[in-house]
Amino acid sequence: MRGEHPLAVDDRRSYDHLPVWFHSGAVCHDRTMPQQPLTHDEVVDALSELDGWTGDTTGLHRSVKAPSFAAGIRLVDAVAEVAEAMDHHPDIDIRWTTISFTCSTHSAGGVTELDVALARRIDDLARG
Repeated sequence: MRGEHPLAVDDRRSYDHLPVWFHSGAVCHDRTMPQQPLTHDEVVDALSELDGWTGDTTGLHRSVKAPSFAAGIRLVDAVAEVAEAMDHHPDIDIRWTTISFTCSTHSAGGVTELDVALARRIDDLARG
């Protein structure tokens, strides 16, 4: 529905509540400390706090219905900016006005805190 998912393209809010690794410049996590996969219960807890996400220990998934194709592309662009800053990138699928995101830390073999943080940022952008 038109207007159901406002899309932000200028994300200038403070994210001081995120862990220190998020704010360390272009790389948001210490590469010397490998991300540990979350347990099933930790993923269930994270999903209860995320808007519209599903998944399990292998990945977090959410689709957003944009009001137009162009609005969907603006959302993808905004997510790309955040992903670059975090140095952590979701899988993105674009089908006309439906944008689907999957967050998983492939090097850790599943969902980590980094994926949950990225999913929260995607939620923020999708809400506008």
